[in-house]
Order: sequence, then structure tokens, then C-alpha cells
Amino acid sequence: MRNLIISLFLLFSLTTEAQVKQLKGRVVDSASQAGIAYTNIGVEGTFYGTASDAQGFFELKVPEEFQKEQLFFSAVGYENQTFDIATLLQKDFVKIDLTEQTYDIENVDIAAQSRVLFRIIKSAASNIPQNFHQGPLGMKLYYQEELKTADGTQQKREAVIDFFDETAYRSPSITDAFKNRHYQFSEVKKDFESYSIASGTTGFDELIEMDIARLANSVLNAHLLNDFDLQLESISPFNGDSVWVISYKTRKTDLAHTGDYYATRLDGKIYISQNNYEILRNECVVESKHNNPHNRSLATKKNEQNQVSYHFTATYKPQAGKYSLNYLDCDKTFTDSKNKKITLSRKASVLDLSTSPTKQTGKDYFENEAYVENFWNSFKRPQ
Repeated sequence: MRNLIISLFLLFSLTTEAQVKQLKGRVVDSASQAGIAYTNIGVEGTFYGTASDAQGFFELKVPEEFQKEQLFFSAVGYENQTFDIATLLQKDFVKIDLTEQTYDIENVDIAAQSRVLFRIIKSAASNIPQNFHQGPLGMKLYYQEELKTADGTQQKREAVIDFFDETAYRSPSITDAFKNRHYQFSEVKKDFESYSIASGTTGFDELIEMDIARLANSVLNAHLLNDFDLQLESISPFNGDSVWVISYKTRKTDLAHTGDYYATRLDGKIYISQNNYEILRNECVVESKHNNPHNRSLATKKNEQNQVSYHFTATYKPQAGKYSLNYLDCDKTFTDSKNKKITLSRKASVLDLSTSPTKQTGKDYFENEAYVENFWNSFKRPQ
């Protein structure tokens, strides 16, 4: 009997391993063969995926249910590419060549195209209150923060956050979001001790400011839109619908246009459904001379984050009848005051959503929650 149980356990383990396959590779510029940082990689028609690292390398565990689907690669400034996952999985290591985005100016009226794209983005922005949840709205999120230094030091914080938004997407703006969004850390697991304000700072507030639909800022601000160059990258299928993929680049890199006090560059892509102008995804690459470690939107006289480069993504999906935030991530690199290179990654996934939440106030800019072993032993992290 004991041998039978062991055999069944081994059979189950082998079956489970067979169901999930590991895809490894690198995304490179087709001309220079240099790695393309922060390429978005995902299963077509889903929110399942990953992103390449600063050198273009990536790893993706592919469950059996996705192994016959398509995998897309999307990077700011490059043409999208799509491949059969089954074909990619036949190789131990894949190289994905992306070509820089170009436009046939001789055959396209750029001015006319820009006017159409301006109308699409303005319609998406004005339709946010109709397409997205109006408050009050409650969410439970899984938050993960990882910091790595060039000398090999690592820190990791995981948390569950109770999030409350009094007005949600009813009247999106920066001031409305700051006033009506509140959150508390309810569970925390980390591999370091918080002995100072700096180590206790969560950075979550900076991350949720990248919810472009909630703040209606940057390219979704009608008063700023004329300062952006727009291009139609593609019209792609997504969940039975067609989606405009519009790239944008600002000619003004001030705080209003970028959300970053010291930005020198902002390029992005926004994905808008043709169904009813729903915003499905926004991704951005930003470069900045400095960042305040508490929030990129704040000024600073210190040199704690210099030569900053980061990529962030926000995705949205319908939940309980309306659209709302689904996922946020930001991968940032910078040099600190001692000229050491730092890599900082922050991610948040929505675990649960309620349209009848319990009201809460305040924001946990710093956390000092105790570690609860039983909770984390049973907690299932989102993929």
C-alpha cells in the first residue's frame, strides 16, 4: 500500500511537471542585436504573461491550457510580434527579433491619422466614467516589492493590501484620486527589518499613481494631448474584440505630462477597445535625471536616485459588470548616492473586488505589520 501511494505521488508530480513548460529566451533589436528591456510578453487574448529584464532576457512558465495559443511581444518603439507557443517551446532558448516601428509617410496622411487618433484617445478618456466602476469600490491586492543591488544584496516585501476608493472612476483626476483613495497593509512578509523610515517606506502610493485611467493624466488629459505625437501601431484582436494600439511620445517632459518631476523622456503605448473605447492597457518607458525615493512626482535636493530609467504597465478588465484596475507593475533601475546600480521592482495584482466595501481612511505610506506564518503558509499567490 505504501509503495502504491509513493508511485501515485510520483506519477502526479511527473504529470504536473509535464503540464507546465518553461520558455526561456531573449528579445533583441533585429538590427543591432542588443537586448530590448522591459518587453511585454503575454498570451494573446489573456492577461497572462511576463516582461523581459533590463538586458532583454525572459522566462515564462506556460500552463498546458496556453500551449496551443499565440504569444505576443510588445515593446515601446518596436513593431509587435506574435508567435505560436507550441513552436517556441520546441527550443531550449529562443531569440525574438523585434524591428523598430516605422511608418510609410509617402502613403499615409500623418496629419489626418493624428486627428483620428486624437479623437480615439479623447473618446476613451471621456468614456471612463461610463466604462469603469464608479465608487465606492473596494479591492484586495497582492503587492510585491523586490530590490537588488549590484553587489548582490536583495530585499523582498510581500503584502496583502485592503484598498478603498470612495469615488473610483466617477470623476477621474489626480486630486480626486489623492483625496478619495485609501489603503492599509493587512498582511506582510519580508526578509529584512525596518529600522528606519526609508526601509519602512512601501512605495505603493507611487505605483497606484500609474493607474492612468483613474488619474486621467498624461496622454488621457485633453488639455495636454496636443503635446503628444501619436502613431497607430496596429489594430489587434483581443477577447473577441478589436483593439487600437496607439503609441505616444510627449514633446514636453514636465511633471504634468509625465508624472515625474525630473523626467527627460516618456514614450508609451495605450490599448483601446473598439467596442466602446474601453482602456485595456497602458505601458510606458520613462527616463529621469533624479527621483525622490518617496515618489517620482516629488522634488528633492538629495541624490538618492540618479540616472533613473523605468517601465510601468497598467492593465484593466471587466469585473462585476464594469472595468477596473487588474494589474500594475513598475521595473526601475537607478544609481544611488554611492553610485551603486539598483534594480527595484513593484507589482500589484487585484485579488478581489467589492462594490459594497467597508469604508476606510488613511494611507499606509510605511508599514510595520507583524509576520503571520499561518497566513502566508496557506496564501495562494496570483500568477
